[in-house]
Amino acid sequence: MKKLLVSILCILMFGCTSSKEEAAHTPLGITPYTICAEAVCDENEKCMSGAYIQEDMPYNEIDSFEKEIQAENDIYIYYIKKGEDFPMSFVVNCYAKGKTPMLVLNEENEYEQVHSIAEICASLDLPVYIELDYNDDTDRYNSHSSIFKGYAPKADIIYGFDADREGCAIPEAAERIAINAFESMSNGTIDSEYENIQRLCSMYKDMPIMLNIAVPVFTDDKCNYAIEEACNEIENIYSLVAEKSNIIAINYISISRQKDGRRAYSSRLSESRQIMDTYGKVVSAIPEARYYNDTHCMGYAIGDAVLVTDNTALLTDAEDNNTQYSNLKRLTDYTVDRERKRIYLGKGEKR
Repeated sequence: MKKLLVSILCILMFGCTSSKEEAAHTPLGITPYTICAEAVCDENEKCMSGAYIQEDMPYNEIDSFEKEIQAENDIYIYYIKKGEDFPMSFVVNCYAKGKTPMLVLNEENEYEQVHSIAEICASLDLPVYIELDYNDDTDRYNSHSSIFKGYAPKADIIYGFDADREGCAIPEAAERIAINAFESMSNGTIDSEYENIQRLCSMYKDMPIMLNIAVPVFTDDKCNYAIEEACNEIENIYSLVAEKSNIIAINYISISRQKDGRRAYSSRLSESRQIMDTYGKVVSAIPEARYYNDTHCMGYAIGDAVLVTDNTALLTDAEDNNTQYSNLKRLTDYTVDRERKRIYLGKGEKR
């Protein structure tokens, strides 16, 4: 019944208005919140979240990391170096925690190593993402991707390239791509890849896209920290999930980068409590951003209660109880995002 009411609200969302009498009884000085109704979402439209956390001491274990950010990821990432053995303990730990592992290879990984990794993936016979960052070497990509497709059919192969490139010839064999946006800083300001990401998502609008992002929090240029700017940049990039339906995953790469033997940039989440909190917030917001639509109806978060007008109450699961406002009723099935001023209907819990 609740889902039916939410569906009716979606259909009538553009016709939801309040009468003059109701407006007169609207709480003065209380900020209205936008009512959001659940949208019909195809399985293929869902967006996953992931992270590379190997450098994020002491939060480089899945449990401790997710406890710290108060959110859950779907994917965890491992970069395999040239000549390195298959990271079996990492992969098994991902499966044990209900996560999908993602292994990243680059042009330094030789055929023999790739062949060995593919054979082990085949023996595990479980889903795994394999990202091949081979730049413009399409011949190498085609050769190595065919190895995985031949040995490990449950491996999803991804063609990766950098966001700052004008364009990239995508191999015909590529079924999905990864855009790597590892940002830097100039004069203490973040060199944003937001517009490049947006452009590439539109350019390859018919392909499933993974975003791998790293936002600098620190630069060795005068030991500058840009925490506020980094938080804003993370929020901006993650907001693209709602705008671009072909983004199937967004992964945060929590790393430090070296230059001339010393740390030049740090994009590690653990650099700041504020960065960790921001990351947890944007990961938690992905389902709301992707699977809920704003309506023209409004509600009011007053203390622990959420109140709506009589017109909105007709379309939602609202209690028929008395409040100090003659035309407002209390919602019973919702969650509230006080920061974004949104009320999400039918989510089965109160917050």
